[in-house]
Amino acid sequence: MLFLIFGGAAGCSTLPTPEVKKYAFPRQDVLLGEPARPYEVLGIVRTSAHWPSLLLPGANDEYLCRNYYNKAAVDLLKRAREAGAEAVIQVRSVVFYMTGKRETYTTPECSDDGENGEILLEGVAIRYKKSEETPPAVLPKSPNS
Repeated sequence: MLFLIFGGAAGCSTLPTPEVKKYAFPRQDVLLGEPARPYEVLGIVRTSAHWPSLLLPGANDEYLCRNYYNKAAVDLLKRAREAGAEAVIQVRSVVFYMTGKRETYTTPECSDDGENGEILLEGVAIRYKKSEETPPAVLPKSPNS
């Protein structure tokens, strides 16, 4: 009898699955490449995003990696703006290997130790240069005037 009560209580204990907030990539101000406008470099910015993969059983790993890549990009822009930047360029996903080797990718590259997922991002914080006003064109005087 005790087994049925104890077994029934253990069978009903499920943890609620945490809600995954959806993040959008800030396309206007975070670029993988170079902007067309002239700019000045302020420095390197880095950030990371983490999620509880153990509490998300059966979740699509590729979706989670892309979603938290977007979150890290939002955080990267926030850090850059705190430093006075207007945008972040050359955004890369960073991977560290056990051998000490470090590689960067333009695509989301996440790690997952079975309990937590993680993505590391870095980029270059920039401020756009103000366009210099060109003086109005001066027309040459005609020889008849």
